[in-house]
Amino acid sequence: MNKGYKRLLIYIFLFAVVTGGAFLGYLVYNGQVESFYVVALAWIITVILLLWFGNKYIYFLLDRNISWNAHTTRRFFIQLTVSALYSLCCINLTYYLFKITTNSTPPDPAQVMVLNVYGLLFIIPVLSINFGIYFMMQWKKAQLQANQLKEDNLQAQLNSLRMQLDPHFLFNNLNVLASLIDKDRNEAQDFLDKFADVYRYVLQYKKEELVPLHTELKFIKAYCHLLKKRFGEGLVIDIADIPAAACTRCIPPLSLQMLMENAVKHNIISRDMPLHIRVYAREAEWVTLENTYQPLQMEKTARSGSGLENIRKRYQHLSAVEINVGCDGRFFKVDLPLLEIDE
Repeated sequence: MNKGYKRLLIYIFLFAVVTGGAFLGYLVYNGQVESFYVVALAWIITVILLLWFGNKYIYFLLDRNISWNAHTTRRFFIQLTVSALYSLCCINLTYYLFKITTNSTPPDPAQVMVLNVYGLLFIIPVLSINFGIYFMMQWKKAQLQANQLKEDNLQAQLNSLRMQLDPHFLFNNLNVLASLIDKDRNEAQDFLDKFADVYRYVLQYKKEELVPLHTELKFIKAYCHLLKKRFGEGLVIDIADIPAAACTRCIPPLSLQMLMENAVKHNIISRDMPLHIRVYAREAEWVTLENTYQPLQMEKTARSGSGLENIRKRYQHLSAVEINVGCDGRFFKVDLPLLEIDE
């Protein structure tokens, strides 16, 4: 609640009190209402105002000296005790003054006892509700801050994930380029052009959350050219014709590249045992990368999966639809959901 709204409520309350008091005074003057009821109402309003502003000032003083965060239990009992004592003093003192003013006699002990019992029965629930509302607001504030920190942390992780490209990829392709320069300068130039296309794509789209599938496929074709030059006949890549409806939908940038990188990193690749990789789409809902399952010996018992986890986290941030990962012993397959641009 902002300060302007609180001030407006106070003005409305004061206006209502003044108007109501004037109206009751008019009724008393004309003999339509007994003065006892007006005095009782005035006493109730006085007590309410004193309790409201007094307890607010107590909150202010305690906030300056005893923090909720540093001394929660101590602050609770001190505030409960001080507020209860202050409230009882207000009730008794105002009742005494109104009693003396109207009847010229002080209240008797029985009246004081009843007044304090009823006062406690009123004060304790009000203070409990006040504490409950305060702690609920603090909990809500803490939850919002925690969610914001979580979101900021996730966004930072995603920014890091989007910028990932295996440094071994750079090293290996520079070695390939160096060998091609000695053998065939034209082929080396073609390889360099594709290499530049790959890194141009990384620099252009590394900060984007989604890219159209046709843009990712264009990049993948350049990336595949580099892989083919590196592995030769040991690698067979087939990119099927993708329906136009699928090409206009989106995936996180570098997703297909990471899947290809995983396939190359974790499987045997040789002329006698070539690795087959196939990319295709199922209608306009999924794009699939499938490779023959021929894991390296050390990968049969342990598999890193960092690339898959990278993609999984990015999809969790962007959509409720999760990626599908499966292996039937012959083929390892990953299905990536195709997302709408507005998601």
